[in-house]
Amino acid sequence: MGRSTRLYFATDLHGSDKCFRKFVNAAAVYHPDVMVLGGDLAGKAIQGITRNAGSRYHCTFRGTTYDVEAGPELDALERRIADHGYYPVRAEPGELEAKRADGTMDRLFLELMRERLGQWLAIADERLRPQRKPMYWMLGNDDPPELAALLDQAAWGENAEGKVIALDDDHEMVSWGYSNKTPWDSYREMTEDQLRETLARLCQGLRAPERAVLNVHVPPYGTGLDEAPQLDATLTVQTSVGQVKLVPVGSTAVRESLERVQPLLGLHGHIHESHGFKQLGRAVAVNPGSDYGTGALNGVLVTLERDRVKAHQFVRG
Repeated sequence: MGRSTRLYFATDLHGSDKCFRKFVNAAAVYHPDVMVLGGDLAGKAIQGITRNAGSRYHCTFRGTTYDVEAGPELDALERRIADHGYYPVRAEPGELEAKRADGTMDRLFLELMRERLGQWLAIADERLRPQRKPMYWMLGNDDPPELAALLDQAAWGENAEGKVIALDDDHEMVSWGYSNKTPWDSYREMTEDQLRETLARLCQGLRAPERAVLNVHVPPYGTGLDEAPQLDATLTVQTSVGQVKLVPVGSTAVRESLERVQPLLGLHGHIHESHGFKQLGRAVAVNPGSDYGTGALNGVLVTLERDRVKAHQFVRG
């Protein structure tokens, strides 16, 4: 029997410094042969910290009000904010409101995304290069396209999107981070027809599709890996008998691709609350889910043999 390959996959970190540090540390904890970080790397919001009189700073973050002194107290607050995936910004009174008014807030937001992703790239280079641990990144639907240039220039790790990559002598991986259409009009979305055409083109480059890994951000439709709260036209969550109503929101094109190509493995994310796996013929599709807002990192370890997924195990840290 040939050598097996151990793959570690996590996704949807949404800017959480703590989750990224845990991802990098997973190399020493789980000893994978290959590390794959799925899409949605960037955080979703700026958290202003307003300077008061003297050297004190004030903000309300996640329901808690903080009034801290510049120095170690302020530094600790900024780390807390960054660990939850937000971007802390020290500001004078009215400064951020003025940026919203003059239309420069989006520019600041993109600068902060670039800065943090650049820091992550440096950490990966510092920590994973000495271990010679292969790592693959890609953007997701919530990531501005401008961030791709940073991944392309990474000193360690490869931007996997749109490529066929050899993971070992037997297994290749194709990656795509766009989602199907969402109510949020996020940065990188496609119609189902566009997704279908793109995945078909990528899979044509596979030498052995039956031994491939499809790393596609959006999960396959109707598999239990894609259940999200149902929204009405005003984006209000719908309930029934006091319970949130869940509906499948994954991609029909991704499901069709998995059923047609029949790779060994599908790696997915996008829907944070739909942790699990689904067998689609011989293909094992997994979504580790995401709890980035709590600082907990969900991942999955997959052992690939030449012609099968020998084992998969969801892990959390």
